[in-house]
Amino acid sequence: MSVALLPPISYGAGRVDADPLAEGPRFVRTGGMSRWHRPRSGVRYADDRTVYAVWCGQSVGGLHLARPMLTAETVPPGELVCATCDGRAVGAGQETDGPVGRQLTFGPRSLTPPRHCPGSRSGLYEPLPGGTTGRCLACGDTHPTRAMGGPYASRYAIVQHTPGARLFTPCPFHRWRHPTAAGGRLACACGRPLAAPQ
Repeated sequence: MSVALLPPISYGAGRVDADPLAEGPRFVRTGGMSRWHRPRSGVRYADDRTVYAVWCGQSVGGLHLARPMLTAETVPPGELVCATCDGRAVGAGQETDGPVGRQLTFGPRSLTPPRHCPGSRSGLYEPLPGGTTGRCLACGDTHPTRAMGGPYASRYAIVQHTPGARLFTPCPFHRWRHPTAAGGRLACACGRPLAAPQ
């Protein structure tokens, strides 16, 4: 049985030449690891490498040919499981089967939409007639525009606002963190197009 994987979120803004995986094995490890881990997300690169990010922060897979990646449906008797991975995977709802007798919880903060629209305080807006309002390219809502930033980083931008109901679909790697606009089209800084609000 495979488990549903979360988006492979990256906090950097670089280009990612990989495709996110939607499903993966329940447990992964390399021959050199002391315990089994639970995968949080996974990617497949153009050269057919598969890499899983596990809940405790490590990665499994890649180019370690001397230590190939191992996968398992259940952990063999007597072998260890990373408690951080197991607790977070169960607590986040990836699976209901966790340590016996405990109720676990964990809320990944990168899966919920941001409190402030990613287009806030930026040039991601379309000016409207009159010059005092603009349509946010990130969420489609109309808000005032004004000068901001002080004497050293001055700019004219749309004001800070909560995301509208038509917030763009997030990038699988950077979520809502690095939207840009080029030629009137919304994209992530990594180059992936973002579905603009209708």
